[in-house]
Amino acid sequence: MDLSPQEQSIVRRFSQSNKSPIAGLMRSSMYCVVLAGLFLYLALARNEPLYSIGIFGMFVVYLAIRVYSARRISGIMPRILEQYELRISELEARLGRIEGANPEENKGR
Repeated sequence: MDLSPQEQSIVRRFSQSNKSPIAGLMRSSMYCVVLAGLFLYLALARNEPLYSIGIFGMFVVYLAIRVYSARRISGIMPRILEQYELRISELEARLGRIEGANPEENKGR
């Protein structure tokens, strides 16, 4: 299939068998949780409420990254799916013609 480099990067992300997209999401979420926990500890241990700005900042940065990624994928994924749907319908049509041409061979199936 003819995919643009952006589309190929999205497909590669989902097709890598050794890396699950959910695992990557969990890993980045854990990093943010650990950093937010560190800021919370500093705010409580040092009795310094200004460290809570770090927690809020982590939330804003994490949310911005997720929104940016979702917008990027939402613009690319429909084109990829459309190409796959066209290819699937083409293959189904070929299969139908093959099965229609050889009805005697397909009786046992």
